[in-house]
Amino acid sequence: MTELPISAPISAGEAFTYIDSVRKPTIDDLKLMVFLEAYGFHAYNDLAACAPNDKVRRLLEANAQEEFAHAQRLVEVIRLMSGEDFAVPPRAGNPYVADWRREVTRELLENRVQSEAKGGALYSLWAENIGHEKAAELLLLSASEEESHAARMAQAIPLLE
Repeated sequence: MTELPISAPISAGEAFTYIDSVRKPTIDDLKLMVFLEAYGFHAYNDLAACAPNDKVRRLLEANAQEEFAHAQRLVEVIRLMSGEDFAVPPRAGNPYVADWRREVTRELLENRVQSEAKGGALYSLWAENIGHEKAAELLLLSASEEESHAARMAQAIPLLE
């Protein structure tokens, strides 16, 4: 079953602020992160639809696909840690998802670079603190990909001009 934890913040902004403060994730924290990674998947796809050219679109779509993979890995971490079945929510089942179709600007991509680097550091910290070897491996894979997301967004900036 895929339900947002009862204690989850109401808005995406509050959810990201909360999740950034987590040092050792609980199962509810991992579930919340599934919703946030699914949010990222939809946000990147929305932005890709507005990309000014094919090169930027492909970079945004690559990040979208990996955001979905992160959500799927978190589902596996939840299963490993608790035995619970959980699933990535569809767009309509995710209260954090909003319409991200907008102009893809330098400022937006610069913000994505910072956010993705922060996400990589968070996943690395979680891997250190999770206390489960296989779960840590999965989190470290997502950490590495978050760093790739930042690099892709930095690569996309000069392609806007």
